Amino acid sequence: MKKVLHYVSSMKRAGEETFIMNVYRNIDRNKVSFDFLVTDSEEGDYDKEIYSMGGKIYYIHLNRLHNKLKQIDNFYLLKKKLTVLANEYEYFHIHTQHAMDAFLSALAAKMAGIPNVIVHSHNSSTIYNKRTHRIFKALLNYIKINRFACGVDAGKWMYGNRDFLIVNNGIDLTEFKFDEKKRKNIREKMNWSNKYVVGHVGRFNEQKNHNFLIDVFYNFQKNHQEAILVLIGAGELKEKIQNKVKRLKIQDKVFFLGIREDVKDLYQGMDIFVFPSLFEGLPVVLVETQALDLPCIISNTITNEIDINSNIYRLSLSDSVQNWSNKIDLVYRKNSKRIDTQNIMTKKGYNIKDVAEKLQKIYLEN
Repeated sequence: MKKVLHYVSSMKRAGEETFIMNVYRNIDRNKVSFDFLVTDSEEGDYDKEIYSMGGKIYYIHLNRLHNKLKQIDNFYLLKKKLTVLANEYEYFHIHTQHAMDAFLSALAAKMAGIPNVIVHSHNSSTIYNKRTHRIFKALLNYIKINRFACGVDAGKWMYGNRDFLIVNNGIDLTEFKFDEKKRKNIREKMNWSNKYVVGHVGRFNEQKNHNFLIDVFYNFQKNHQEAILVLIGAGELKEKIQNKVKRLKIQDKVFFLGIREDVKDLYQGMDIFVFPSLFEGLPVVLVETQALDLPCIISNTITNEIDINSNIYRLSLSDSVQNWSNKIDLVYRKNSKRIDTQNIMTKKGYNIKDVAEKLQKIYLEN
């Protein structure tokens, strides 16, 4: 059996973590085992499921400040931890968006003696120091690693002109198939039956651009009294956004649902998905929404690779709030029926069974 140690900040219900779990559920666990090294000591949303499938979770407390001295401390702490674990694992699979984290983590794993190191790029930009990213991006070229990325933009962001393997953010298509009956049931359960539901799923941080989303919805709901906004997720900016909603006096129309295990059902009940991120790699949520043929309005900063079906619309973040509101209104008036997208999603490479098989083959090669 090949043993893989995944390196993440935590196993909370976010994009890259959801992707890892999708693979974990579908890989042959008699041939490949997954364990996790995390830097956040809080319990992750997926921890119990990981334990139930026989996985282990190791914890290492690293300093999150991006200054040089702290990163040196982090490097030696990680190297010490990996030296203890090195004999158990054939692969160290690093999931990151910043080249400094990628380089230092890969170097620590190499020095600890882990045979194979994978760097997996999950984003096309960062909220952290971009100059530091550029420096370590160049250094990353000098380490022998396997280079993975969720898409072309994410790969170029991390590796420049070096070759890399695209690993699609696949999902279980049987779980994300539009069903009119499920839609009716969830809308009744959530008291959405007479509402026009604008949805968003994402961590409350700078990248997801909730501040702009609230402005857009505020404008839209002026002419659509039946409109509500459903926000799913947690994060450091949640309270700030809640305060803004109160200032605008729309707290009866904006619902903060927190972390949910029934997101796939909530998608069924939504009418439109609005996603104005400042940047993304290849977001899992947009794979999920398109599998369910939920109309999506997204920022044009997000890679074109995510345009899987024709029910997706792009706008610039430099466009006015009014233009974004008008686009929602256009989709609202169009009121098109959602269709079965299973075949197109499989053809485009987003069936998790195919993605898991691809990764399993790579893990078993060495």
